[in-house]
Amino acid sequence: MWDRLRFYTRFVWRCVVLQRWDLLIYGVAVTDRCNLSCRGCDVSNTGRPDMTWGQLVDVMRNAWNRGFRELYFTGGEPMLWRCEERTLEDAIAAAKRTGFFHVHVYTNGTLGLDTSADLVWVSMDGLPGTFELRRGDHFNQVERAIREGRHLKAAIIYTIDRNTASGIEPFLRWVDETGFPVLGVMFYFHTPYYGRDELFLTADERSPIIDRLLGCIRAGLPIINSRAGLLALKAGDWTRRIPTAHVVDIDGEYVCCRASDAVCADCGYAACTEITESLRLRPSALLGMARYW
Repeated sequence: MWDRLRFYTRFVWRCVVLQRWDLLIYGVAVTDRCNLSCRGCDVSNTGRPDMTWGQLVDVMRNAWNRGFRELYFTGGEPMLWRCEERTLEDAIAAAKRTGFFHVHVYTNGTLGLDTSADLVWVSMDGLPGTFELRRGDHFNQVERAIREGRHLKAAIIYTIDRNTASGIEPFLRWVDETGFPVLGVMFYFHTPYYGRDELFLTADERSPIIDRLLGCIRAGLPIINSRAGLLALKAGDWTRRIPTAHVVDIDGEYVCCRASDAVCADCGYAACTEITESLRLRPSALLGMARYW
């Protein structure tokens, strides 16, 4: 605990007072393989090889030695990763032994949530009738995994696009009324990693949707996004690329995400606004991050 307190005291001092971005969050894309074919995603099933165990251990140790202290695993679908007899659970255990403060996993939820990660982020984009427009007919499978899973901390990522925007309020009410065992729902916007497509919403189209999300927060619905983070997303007033976060895959390391710089203007990755607003010491962002950090 004291190591974490010392680290974060120094981190906040350098970022907030000295205005120097220190390293903090490291993402590891362990595989491009995925068992789904979601609309709007071209990073899965590219044919590139998985990381080997040796590569994985090396990148984590290197990240730790450079100053990163928070780590997440992503893909593809990270639950598919294997290297001989080792699985993602071995990678999570290695990350904790290395000393990372928290280890998160981003998953589609179809392979279960039996993991020792500190938090699992599960992709769910609406109720049946909306969910399958982006991810296929897997809603019941994902719901069952969350309800029956032994994992104590899970949260939802809901990606808003032209097809899923209408399902926001019904989904939030369903989460609330059915006692869905998650911390809440983090909303992202579809980001045009591969060019603007039929799912893309412009800034003007996003704005009234963000107003709806702010209304849902006022109504007490289970949204993880903070008011400050949503307002920054609406105004476009946040840092692109965030130097404090890096991600690595089989081909190399990237600042913030693996997309080209041309995508940054249309980024919908709301976690970035939460980081930015937390470092601006916005109370709602700090309180929101405390729920899942």
